[in-house]
Amino acid sequence: MIGEKLGSFRIKETLGAGAMGAVYLAIHEPTGKVAALKIIGSDIAQRNNTSRRFDREADILKQFDHPNIVRWLGVGRFQGTSYLAMEYVQGGTLEQLLTERSALPWREVVDLGIQMCSALHYAHQRGVVHRDIKPSNLMITAQGAVKLTDFGIAKDLDATGLTATGRTLGTAAYMAPEQIRGTPAVSHKTDLYALGVLFYQMLTGRTPFEGATAVVLMHCHLNEPPPRPSGKTAEIPKALDDLVVKLMAKAPADRPWDAEAVGFALTELRDKASKAEAVPMVWPTIDADGNVVTPAAATPRAPTQGAKKTRKAARTLGTREFGGTRAGRRAIETVGLVLALIVVAGAIAYVVWPPGQDYLYRHAKELMASSNRVDWIIARDEYIEPLNQRFPNHPYRDEARGWLDAILLRDAEARAARLDSPVRTTLTEPNTPIEHQYVATARRSAVLTSKKDDLGIVRVWQDFARQLHPDDKDERGWYLLAQKRLTDLGQAIQTREKFVRGEVERAQAKFDAGSFEEANAIRRNIRDEYGAYTSLETVLPAELKPPADGEADDKSPKDAKKAKPSEDAIERKQ
Repeated sequence: MIGEKLGSFRIKETLGAGAMGAVYLAIHEPTGKVAALKIIGSDIAQRNNTSRRFDREADILKQFDHPNIVRWLGVGRFQGTSYLAMEYVQGGTLEQLLTERSALPWREVVDLGIQMCSALHYAHQRGVVHRDIKPSNLMITAQGAVKLTDFGIAKDLDATGLTATGRTLGTAAYMAPEQIRGTPAVSHKTDLYALGVLFYQMLTGRTPFEGATAVVLMHCHLNEPPPRPSGKTAEIPKALDDLVVKLMAKAPADRPWDAEAVGFALTELRDKASKAEAVPMVWPTIDADGNVVTPAAATPRAPTQGAKKTRKAARTLGTREFGGTRAGRRAIETVGLVLALIVVAGAIAYVVWPPGQDYLYRHAKELMASSNRVDWIIARDEYIEPLNQRFPNHPYRDEARGWLDAILLRDAEARAARLDSPVRTTLTEPNTPIEHQYVATARRSAVLTSKKDDLGIVRVWQDFARQLHPDDKDERGWYLLAQKRLTDLGQAIQTREKFVRGEVERAQAKFDAGSFEEANAIRRNIRDEYGAYTSLETVLPAELKPPADGEADDKSPKDAKKAKPSEDAIERKQ
């Protein structure tokens, strides 16, 4: 279908394909904007309720407006082909990300998980259960934003279902037990189970249950206890390890209450880590075979051949070297104590003789070159702050300060974007006095923007900045945000002023050349589009400013005479 036209959309390339049809990149020709077009052919639409599910997906997306759910643009049929136009997400799927990187750092999993929970809670509040949460249905933008997509088999709890009792829909590797049984017990907690499976996969690089067939996978979901991610990864917070297992509980009642509760737990964990507070971790240990495992993975088992040999060698050492006596055992304990002291001494040596400033700077620079927020947080916690603390007079002070400011600004911008969201949830409500202050400032700024009072907007953000303490770590990010807004406003004012000055000169040049109608058209456009901007009061001639409220526009006739002289004047000019 490449090159063909559906309604007002022109198809450009294929983005993906599935059982229901294909998704294409398309151009909306009247506006030139790109969109993702989901298409099903007439032959597929007539089978297995596909057409009704397609319409159901359109109806669901139409009612959604959330930053982490792909946006609905339109739906239509053209010459027997049904299509659904959606927001085009520039980026890749979580499936592609996991294929490239396998497991993800736990901090990144937490960041992505918070966004997933926000999207799911929004859908669940509106009575919609997705029922097919998996990596290929989650898009990740270049900026790290999550976009939940494909509501093709979503269940509207307030509407008649399209799946008969006993029928199973979903992807076997992520299906909850109640979904596998096909019982009416499917609820928002069904999505939470799939979310737990997804978290496990993101943390370990593999799904919790593996099998050659869907039947084997379903049997595992129904009967096997959920494994802990700490059994496959060497570093994970204990709270996250416990949360993943709780999400994969067999009984829905044993899972967290809702997606908002899961998001709250993840947000709390992220905030602790970002503030450098203590986060209890699950640390690796050594099993009987000398393998590195975690406490969750270490289980009692029969000794292997290697372990038997090791124990036999130990008994031989105790008998031959020390005669198998109590003194021999004491000697072995002494050796063990010495080895332990060496390990402790090594740890102390690391603290006393830390990596050099060049080493810390180099690693920080590499991480800060990334666009990923998680890399920035690691750079701050493990390299920039140790560099500043251990070497207060290091030669990279200005660059390090710039990095810390960039992190604070990015966090403030992300929080501001949530506070600016029209969708009201617990995550978009202001929680601190500064956040309440920001919301009030942003609202005043929006009102002034509608009035084109750009000088008033500048004063509003200046007032906000003056109330902040730039040396306070909790306030500095907001101060930097205010300064950035002021810088952007100043640049916009300068750009607008330069353009308007050029237009005024162009209108005068047209007038001087005798192109009176063209000159008047340029002046009318200046007056209509830019006359109300307060920053242009000293730039615009009086006749190009709009009349004050309640004042008659009596300048127009005079302006017309000025702009269009008499025929005698034109002849004299010629």
